[in-house]
Amino acid sequence: MTLRIFNGIQIDVPDEWSDLSTIILAPKKDVKEGNKPSINLVVKRRPARGKDLEKTLTQYLAFMKESFGKLEDVEAKPMMVGSIKGKAVRFVTEAAGQRFRQITLLYQSGGDEISATVTQLLDDPTPPKQIEKLLKSIKPAAGGVFGIR
Repeated sequence: MTLRIFNGIQIDVPDEWSDLSTIILAPKKDVKEGNKPSINLVVKRRPARGKDLEKTLTQYLAFMKESFGKLEDVEAKPMMVGSIKGKAVRFVTEAAGQRFRQITLLYQSGGDEISATVTQLLDDPTPPKQIEKLLKSIKPAAGGVFGIR
């Protein structure tokens, strides 16, 4: 066992386990006041193992359609994260009577697959350029394969 720290939480981790990080961020004000945030960011890192980026995005969209039903205003576009080529997909859908927009950036770096998803209620004032800047800033520390051994 090795004592590791993740986002201010310490955990005794078995030596044969790997870090397959998931990070969730939301506006401080909403979190401190106990309110449901109008926007959040979820970032996941896992081994890529030769996955094809286009196939992964197609599977992701199929899963979202199965989960939420109709996806509206679906757009996909290339997006660079530094010098790394990624792809972003954006759509609008509804869950529990609440309409929201979601944009997911997916790319591979150093053997890792990184997915970053911003979920935004339609009345959230955060501009699209700020969201894209946030997504483009997400890079693995040490070039990737940081915790996956």
